[in-house]
Amino acid sequence: MQRFRSWFDAWLARRSPLSNKVRLTNRNIYIFPSKPGWLLVAVLLVMLLTAINYQNSLVFGMCFWLGSVFAVLIWHTWKNLAGLEVSVGSEVAGFVGETVPVSHKITALDRSVHFNIKMHWRRDVAMSSGVDIEKGHGDSVQLLHHVLSRGWNQTPRIEVLSRYPLGILTAWSVIQLEHPVLGYPKPVFGVTPNIHAEGAFDQEGDAQNSHRSKQSGSDFDSLTPYIEGDSLKKVDWKRFAKTEELVTKSFVTPPVSNTWLKFEDFQGLPLEQRLSAMAGWVIEWSNQNKVFGLSLPNQQLPQGTGEQHQLDCLRALALFDADQTDSSEVKISSKVNRMPEGNRK
Repeated sequence: MQRFRSWFDAWLARRSPLSNKVRLTNRNIYIFPSKPGWLLVAVLLVMLLTAINYQNSLVFGMCFWLGSVFAVLIWHTWKNLAGLEVSVGSEVAGFVGETVPVSHKITALDRSVHFNIKMHWRRDVAMSSGVDIEKGHGDSVQLLHHVLSRGWNQTPRIEVLSRYPLGILTAWSVIQLEHPVLGYPKPVFGVTPNIHAEGAFDQEGDAQNSHRSKQSGSDFDSLTPYIEGDSLKKVDWKRFAKTEELVTKSFVTPPVSNTWLKFEDFQGLPLEQRLSAMAGWVIEWSNQNKVFGLSLPNQQLPQGTGEQHQLDCLRALALFDADQTDSSEVKISSKVNRMPEGNRK
């Protein structure tokens, strides 16, 4: 059985090679009776044997009429699936161990409406709900995928199927879309690195420069009582007009961080645990809106903050390859763990 399955998978790979989009035609659509269809076939055989045995014309007529309906349904079931184009959606990423939705787009190219089109991963019983697709329009179908490893995870083959119109025949197609899922390292929190920090993380430096920051800064901080010698430009004259109280506006300069999350600060840990610990710090510092940079042996991201900076750091950790430290950019060496050209931006 295993040998037959391997042969069949190889045959499918030749029949439907890896691609960013696949159009369903007579080359890649297969039809087979469903369970109700096999029951109808059995009933037709019993009716035919009965008609032959008793020479009953009425039974002959009913048998041939139902057989004609069955034959016509083969064409209608095939036609409901033919002419569809299935393409990849946007790039998907998630942490190792998570289940993420992977989006696929189905577009109708050559007929008015395609009814009750369903999709699921091959050898996976979890099926999407049926969608109706009008000519020239498309619909998005999401399938859940479990992220197994760091880096690019190639999604399994997809089965697109339809049992329209009566459900006695199943038309399906097995396709392979080039739509890998990026796996971020599973974050681990609480692993303390040797943090190199100045500025915002240097309390002594902040104390020494606090007065200068308040005098020459650009962001409003507070109001303080007027002291002889303060600049008259910083006096709050509107407040003075209302209360006859002289107060001075204090300003501060946002501190500049020199914090770096460095690969070598986690020495002694295995590679995957080291990257997981760094991912934990990326998430924690991003949640705290801290300014930090990321330093890897083969890549360095400048200091920044915000959601996009967090995603850039997690992406760099996901694609890090310790065997290619001489490269100027992160690459994935294995055939499965490489980014497809169609998904590069």
